[in-house]
Amino acid sequence: MLAVLQHALLSPQLHFSDIQTFRQQFMLGSQHYSNAVNAVYLGAQSATPGMAFLAGYQNAIRCLDVNCPSDELAAFCVSEKGVKKPWDMATQLSSQGAHKVLDGQKGYVMLMPNELDRLYVVAKNEEGQLCCVYLPSNSLGVSATEPLKAPFVEDIPHSGVSFDQVEISPEKLLDIDGHQQANKPFRYWEDVHVALATLGWVLREQIESGKSVQELSGEIQLIEQLNESFEASPDYYTLGSITLLDQCHEMMDIGSKNVSEGAQKLWMKDRLLLQMGQKIRHLVRAKLTR
Repeated sequence: MLAVLQHALLSPQLHFSDIQTFRQQFMLGSQHYSNAVNAVYLGAQSATPGMAFLAGYQNAIRCLDVNCPSDELAAFCVSEKGVKKPWDMATQLSSQGAHKVLDGQKGYVMLMPNELDRLYVVAKNEEGQLCCVYLPSNSLGVSATEPLKAPFVEDIPHSGVSFDQVEISPEKLLDIDGHQQANKPFRYWEDVHVALATLGWVLREQIESGKSVQELSGEIQLIEQLNESFEASPDYYTLGSITLLDQCHEMMDIGSKNVSEGAQKLWMKDRLLLQMGQKIRHLVRAKLTR
């Protein structure tokens, strides 16, 4: 892992204003590293926590679909306004001749409308079961709705998305259960990969503020432990991975005190997004200990 970090530290920082360079570095990392290690590699190149989040998120998508091309940026679309339980989703996939059509709306889709190539959408089929389809973001019938703002990762655009009779060919329906194999594990994949990428960002910022690699051996060891934990259990949380994730977030807060004033201000704002995962981990831990 140290070699990966040193490789990343030799590269210029990645800004959203130069998204093409991010695309190039993502493809480069995908050729050499696993999804988890690529998240660290790109996170350590990120100029902001928002870019680190984007790095982790894109690698999490590849856990959902290993065939997602490395030259495409993708988003997982599950949330709907006012819907708290997956089974209450209004987005529908229905039959229309030899094809199926997708109708509905999703909220908070990353990179919409201008930088997104592919959408993965969880919808309810005609049997009332959840499924997952993928489609190009420029498909006929797909449109961005209102831009969405949040008090964190303001450098990464988000918007809602609407689907109006979008034709879905059979090969674009993933052969998985939309909840058990997409919606449910994606929370875990995102949690792990974003933590790894953000730790990479915190490490770089500390080094640029004067810390030596030797002084950061504890953070590097924690990254290695989380990576090993994910390799051992790639599908869902374990009690061990939850503990490691909590330790990672604690380490980020500690490390953020050793970065520049500008980086610290970004962290204090963008860490709100990471804290949203704590509630999920708390609920999962309670279920695993019953």
